Amino acid sequence: MLRHLGTAALCLGLAAAAYAATVVFWRDPATDVYQRWRQHQLSAQLARSFAAERAAAARIEAVVRARSEPAAGLSALQAAARAYRARVELGAPLGRLVVPRLGLDVVVVHGIRWGADLSRAPGHYPETPLPGAGGTAAVAGHRTTFGAPFRHIDRLRPGDTITFVVPYARLVYRVGGHRIVDSHDWSVIAPQGFDALVLTACHPLWSSRQRWVVTGRLVRAELASGAVLEGAALSERGPRRAKSASSAGAPAASSSRAAPRRRL
Repeated sequence: MLRHLGTAALCLGLAAAAYAATVVFWRDPATDVYQRWRQHQLSAQLARSFAAERAAAARIEAVVRARSEPAAGLSALQAAARAYRARVELGAPLGRLVVPRLGLDVVVVHGIRWGADLSRAPGHYPETPLPGAGGTAAVAGHRTTFGAPFRHIDRLRPGDTITFVVPYARLVYRVGGHRIVDSHDWSVIAPQGFDALVLTACHPLWSSRQRWVVTGRLVRAELASGAVLEGAALSERGPRRAKSASSAGAPAASSSRAAPRRRL
């Protein structure tokens, strides 16, 4: 009897050690399964909402262009982003984030609540504007649990691309660099004078003491209508420059308040 109990205890100990090693050197397999299931649900929800939202974005763009405003393409992009922001609810799927360097293609939700949002997907900071709105859009993600989408965020290098696909546009950002900040430093989401995308995750692994922050700048926007904005067309001071997606070969708030530490 004692021999059997000893064998069972040894097996349980080995299983626990193997699980712990998997969590440390890879990621938590239990929460990984949960996140994959929720991502499947979110993908279906996002697909259903895209058709209606794309039509709304196209209507907004047509209205803006009809006014013959300078930089009409940029104005249309920002107007569509603001309109979508007014409709999207906390916890709802917002868009899709694609990061080739990390092998990442994941749905992003609106919100950064630990259980309700980040357990299912990377989350958009609700304090920040949406991508393409002209400010700094920020997204947080886990590094060790719930799929660990940002586990290797430290591998991103200047020049890498990050694509954020939302109903009103396909937005391509080019990474400019990274920095490590205190977990209570909210200056990372402050306006930077250009359309920026910021990715944040806890640093070091298994600690919420600091944040690893990657910043990218918008370099290309493919609008719902098929128009493409690049270069000077993405600057409010630059001349208007828009071209069709087919001709381009493209596919048809600053705050100093402290935030609670959350392990990502």
